[in-house]
Amino acid sequence: MAFDLNEKPWYWAVITGIILGVVLYFVMDHYVFQQIRQDIGAIQTNISKLEREIEKGRAAKRDLPKLEEEIRNLELELDRLRRILPTRRETDTLLKKFKQLMETGHFQLVRFTPQAFIDRDFFWEWPLKVQLKGTYHELGMFFDKLSRFSRIINVSDLTITALRGRASGYTIAAKFTLQTFIYKEDNTKAPAGGGKP
Repeated sequence: MAFDLNEKPWYWAVITGIILGVVLYFVMDHYVFQQIRQDIGAIQTNISKLEREIEKGRAAKRDLPKLEEEIRNLELELDRLRRILPTRRETDTLLKKFKQLMETGHFQLVRFTPQAFIDRDFFWEWPLKVQLKGTYHELGMFFDKLSRFSRIINVSDLTITALRGRASGYTIAAKFTLQTFIYKEDNTKAPAGGGKP
C-alpha cells in the first residue's frame, strides 16, 4: 500500500516534509557535521596554541637587545673574574710581573721556587717560595704593589732576618710564600706542569 499525499489534505504534506527534514538534519548532524565540528575545534585549539607560541617569539624578539646587553655584561664580568682567579697557570705573566716588581725596588732575588699544586674544592692553590734581600721600606712597598695585582696573591710564612754586613745596601733577608689560585674548569687534574698535589 503506497502512501499518496495527493489524496491527503495539504497539511499532511507539510507534516511529512517537516518530519523528513528533522530526520535528515539529525542524520547529517550525527554522521557528517559532528566530525567537521570536532575537526574545527581541533584546528581552533591548534591555532590558539600557535598564536601563543608566536606571541612568545615576539616577546623574546622584543627582549633580545636587553638579553644581548646582559650577555655582554656577564662576559665582561667573567673576564674580570678570570683575571682575579684565572683558569690556567699563566706562569710567564706572573714571572714577568714579579720581575718588574723586583726591578722597581732595591732587591736581590735569592730564590723563586714554584711548588706543587694543592687541590681545593673548586680551585687549585699554587704556592711559590720566595727568598730575597732588601730593606724594610722596599719590602713594604713590594707587598703594597703586589696587593694591587688583578690576580689574587696571598703572602704567608713571612720570615724577616736582619743582615749583619750591610755593604750591599741590603738590611734584611725575607722568606715568604706567595699563594696564587687557579679556578678549576676541569676538577680531575692539576694544571699542566704543576706536579701532583
